[in-house]
Amino acid sequence: MNSNITEKANKLVNSCDTAYIAVIDENSYPSVSTISSVKTEGIFKAYFATGIDVNKSRRILNNNKVSVCYHKDGDNVSLIGEAKILTDKNTKHELWQDWFIDHFPLGKDDPDYCIIEFTTKRVSLWIDCESEEFYI
Repeated sequence: MNSNITEKANKLVNSCDTAYIAVIDENSYPSVSTISSVKTEGIFKAYFATGIDVNKSRRILNNNKVSVCYHKDGDNVSLIGEAKILTDKNTKHELWQDWFIDHFPLGKDDPDYCIIEFTTKRVSLWIDCESEEFYI
């Protein structure tokens, strides 16, 4: 693992407001959507807010294998791993952002509001015309 490219990848991920998330649908096909990034721990872990009854949440509950991609200025960080749907009060309150109210009118305790916790297993990077792939 090249620590220089990994450091650049961590900075890229931490600076992105949005990501692309790919989940497996009910017919075993990948389904990609854009999602707002709420919190990241570099390339190792990421958190996203969404609704409990939306397709991506239902699909994650059915198959937790997920891919997340961050893209900025021609650089690309693709992460492959596993996701969990979190509904506990502490996590929801900790990660709440004021703009979520537009989607969850009942606030932090809205029963439709949940968090996707993504944990990376494999990393594929293209940064500054360099590539790297490794397992965590």
